[in-house]
Amino acid sequence: MTLTVGINLLWLVPGVVGGSENYATGLLEPLIARDDVLVVAFGLPDFVRQYPELAAAAHTVVPPMPSGRHVVRRVLVENAWLPRHLRSQRVDLVHHLGGIVPPRSRVPAVVTLHDLQYLAYPAYFSSVKRRYLAATQARSLTRAARVMAVSEFTRAQAIEAFDLDADKVTVVPPVVRPLPTVSPARRIVLLRDLGLRGEFIVYPAAMYPHKNHGVLLKAFAEVVKSHDVTLVLTGSVGAGAWGSAHSTKAEIAELATRLGIERRLRIPGYVTTEQLAALYAGAAMLTFPSRFEGFGIPVVEAMAAGCPVVVADATALPDLVGDAGILIDPDDVAGWARVISSLLTDDVKRRELVAAGRARAASLAAVDPVQHLVEVYRQAVA
Repeated sequence: MTLTVGINLLWLVPGVVGGSENYATGLLEPLIARDDVLVVAFGLPDFVRQYPELAAAAHTVVPPMPSGRHVVRRVLVENAWLPRHLRSQRVDLVHHLGGIVPPRSRVPAVVTLHDLQYLAYPAYFSSVKRRYLAATQARSLTRAARVMAVSEFTRAQAIEAFDLDADKVTVVPPVVRPLPTVSPARRIVLLRDLGLRGEFIVYPAAMYPHKNHGVLLKAFAEVVKSHDVTLVLTGSVGAGAWGSAHSTKAEIAELATRLGIERRLRIPGYVTTEQLAALYAGAAMLTFPSRFEGFGIPVVEAMAAGCPVVVADATALPDLVGDAGILIDPDDVAGWARVISSLLTDDVKRRELVAAGRARAASLAAVDPVQHLVEVYRQAVA
């Protein structure tokens, strides 16, 4: 039997919502390709403009909204416009990929939970966002027929925080998509365009407080005392999503100047997938000191590309990496400096990490989240 599934993407503002955008688009592509599911997506005009082919394949229905964030209007559309159109499209089920189930939904619903960072670090969110999540999160998870978490860490946190039935919550990880292959000659060109020559370290992360750039900069200031190396920080400047914490871009720049390492720093912002592939392939290592991650897609991308990874021993990252990377307390400046310096001169250890990382990434890529997703859909409908 073919299921008609509505996909709520009304929360997805491209370039603003972070890793949840990659998660959603990564699941949507193979889901559309299946012959046992008919997808009807509900997305913003900006989603259609950013992903025209994907939006067309998903039979995307667009609400009467202008481009831009328009948070209040989007919430109203999700609560009033969406329920009516779910009925008119005659969907069997609606999947809310943004973590919230609108209260007026009369169609069986499943919801994806990316993380519960606001419970662990409430100061990183505005008071309005905290109140909104406090009023909607628990009811959404209770209202949903099934809850899908992106990692075992997020699943366990949700069950404990909201006293959920463990059988109702299942893990559906992201689809692990390989980055494009970049030839050595092309890599040199791409890295040169980013102002990179010689040895470098990469940290791809939006500039938010929980990404913990300050600890990395302080450790890096110790590393450059004895190593000729550059630190590359990619990702958005932060403060894009409604109610999120302030951007730490100014703090990062000020700290780099105070530490005297501004000339050793490159901050290209968003990079293309080809540039990111070149960075992973050319970097001495990926450093990832984030204090809070629901999953950690950049870490998997780096391991798959043969880049050694050094990550924070926190939240979802230890389970994600296993024994394929080095784990450090996210706030141990001396520990980060010591490990980075050691790896820069230990080619044998780096080769061991490369091999272990490739194997770990391959095992993660072997999982078919979409097959599991469809099984959850059928359970929810039943």
